[in-house]
Amino acid sequence: MAAELAVLLRDKDNAGATTRLALKVDQLSLAYSRTPIHIAIPFSEPQIFDLGTTRPTMTLSGVIDNIGTDTTNTTANAFFNMEKFTTQGQTYYIPYKNYLEAKLITWTTSEDVQIQIEIGDATTPDYSGSGTTASTGGGVYEVAVQQFQFTQTPGTEDRWQYSIQFVTKFRDGIAFSA
Repeated sequence: MAAELAVLLRDKDNAGATTRLALKVDQLSLAYSRTPIHIAIPFSEPQIFDLGTTRPTMTLSGVIDNIGTDTTNTTANAFFNMEKFTTQGQTYYIPYKNYLEAKLITWTTSEDVQIQIEIGDATTPDYSGSGTTASTGGGVYEVAVQQFQFTQTPGTEDRWQYSIQFVTKFRDGIAFSA
């Protein structure tokens, strides 16, 4: 898989998804915010109560074309004119702006969609502690769309800049000790 297509967005896991998209991402950020409670006590030192809560978010940004760029893909389905490639035994499509916009809207208004983002090579996200299998650095995240925007600038009317913010669970494979 080409490095610029190392971010996969889908509605369920790789095998069960009905929509599999590969995004051209210029920047991806993961942020983890904590919210300890800070209580001011009159005439005394403030108290901090850390309840151990963490809220991860992920933001993707990049450039997306106005229209599908593979005119040889003439199949009469939802992926008309979209470039495609196969990875992990499944076909992923590179969406155009209106298709991605529609998917994000319908996914945010549906109760039954479990959105996943796979970043890079997620085969071994963590070192296993035995043998010589090193971490691949990738991962799978279950997410929900929080906000997205598309921006068009003069001189680039054939493509859009996009930004999508997700709230996310921790990466698959992260375990908490009891």
